[in-house]
Amino acid sequence: MQNGEIVNTGNLPKVRFMWSPRMGFNWDVYGDRSLQIRGGTGIFTGKVPFVWIVSQSGDNGMIQVTRNFNNPADIAANAGPFNPDPYAYLPGSVPQAGTVVPASVTAMDEDFRNPQSWKSSIAMTAKMPWCLIGSVEAIFNKDLKTVFFRNPNYQLPQNLNVAGYPDNRPMYGTSVPTRFINTLNSAGVFVPGGTSQFNPVIIDNAPTAKGYYGSFTLKVEKPFSKGFSGFVAYTKSLSANLHDGSGDQPLGTYQGTQQVNSLNTPALSHSAYVLPDRFVASVSYRKEYLKHMATTIGLFYSGASDYRFTYVYSGDFNRDGISGNDLIFIPTATQVQQMLFNSQTVNGVVYNQQAQRDLFENYIQQDKYLRTHRGQHAERNGGLAPWRNQLDVKFMQDIFVKAGKYRNTLQFTVDILNAGNLMNNSWGKVKATNNTSILAITNANSLVPGGSVLPIYTLAQDRGQMITRTFRDVVSTTSTYSIQLGLRYIFNN
Repeated sequence: MQNGEIVNTGNLPKVRFMWSPRMGFNWDVYGDRSLQIRGGTGIFTGKVPFVWIVSQSGDNGMIQVTRNFNNPADIAANAGPFNPDPYAYLPGSVPQAGTVVPASVTAMDEDFRNPQSWKSSIAMTAKMPWCLIGSVEAIFNKDLKTVFFRNPNYQLPQNLNVAGYPDNRPMYGTSVPTRFINTLNSAGVFVPGGTSQFNPVIIDNAPTAKGYYGSFTLKVEKPFSKGFSGFVAYTKSLSANLHDGSGDQPLGTYQGTQQVNSLNTPALSHSAYVLPDRFVASVSYRKEYLKHMATTIGLFYSGASDYRFTYVYSGDFNRDGISGNDLIFIPTATQVQQMLFNSQTVNGVVYNQQAQRDLFENYIQQDKYLRTHRGQHAERNGGLAPWRNQLDVKFMQDIFVKAGKYRNTLQFTVDILNAGNLMNNSWGKVKATNNTSILAITNANSLVPGGSVLPIYTLAQDRGQMITRTFRDVVSTTSTYSIQLGLRYIFNN
């Protein structure tokens, strides 16, 4: 492997102590809770998803035998239903160990440590005029030990470095033998120049770049008084990581991380699950009357972008053997007019090179993220869905029922979710991306580092048409209002 590394799926990480010192405070400045300052800092230790750890047992490269019993006769004839002797279930012809290797294995680095983060927060809460309470809070987390996946069987890539082309990303060889150090033949045997990939994935700690999270929140609330209560809050967040950890297998998580560089040297980028801005507000009013009835009306508002997304090339631009994980280069207007496109016919219409240049330029202009990042590589999770406002309404009618010395309640509820859409069918709609793989590379294997061959593309299609816009309305119940009716009987309240 790279640097002479030996992958041993039988090794486990060393036993180590993990220290988690922490401290916190809560200061009542005037002793009457009119102004309180609180905060804390410390090291927090987490765990790796157990499904990743189990991968070392399941994908260990060793011979594994599965026996299926379909009827009682099978059980009796095959030492069933259970035999503590591990050799009882071996097949009649046992394969020779070390002759066949699976296409992928998983191993943990012997120096691996569980994830650790340094977390700090500071907050202030103060009583304000009109019986309001205001608070401000700042949080910052910094990864100290973070999980990192790598494949030591890759050859070192070379930068593209083609004259007149601005994208100088690392490129791998055009074939399996020029891409990997160790290769397999079709029977799963290690041979020089084999045509099958061998992908050992190592669960390790990141050597350099560490992720982080920060947020700043402002909140004003009105505690329940005279039937009224409510709050309004705004949170500004930023976060970056090496990968989102979205796969349930190490190989899938490793290959599914979009990058410009080699997957063995990933760069920090936006976290998929942290949105930069969010407003929330709520107000409710409750009124008791006629000695045995009460009505509550509540409103809840949430405003934010729904999700993040990533622009990638369709196909395998850098030839690492993985499709759909190469971040695009966003060209300037001049560079768009220098791009090479293969003609394509869509619904009987021929789109030549210039037509696709013009369509791509128009697409960039209508996309906020692309037009503000021209001349750069797209960032993983760099795109943001449009801002979406959602208003929910709740109506609750209580009827008090006397039951001896107790007061029970018969309660009717009406919840209107996404109520704005009930008032105007263009409000509260969810937007989906049409196709984030907007360019397909057609001659990746012809590109030579330091050569003169330029990439040739085709522009993506969207549902049988040339792509022209980033988003479309989601036509489902997520974009429409819904009404939920409820009935409860509450004892002894």
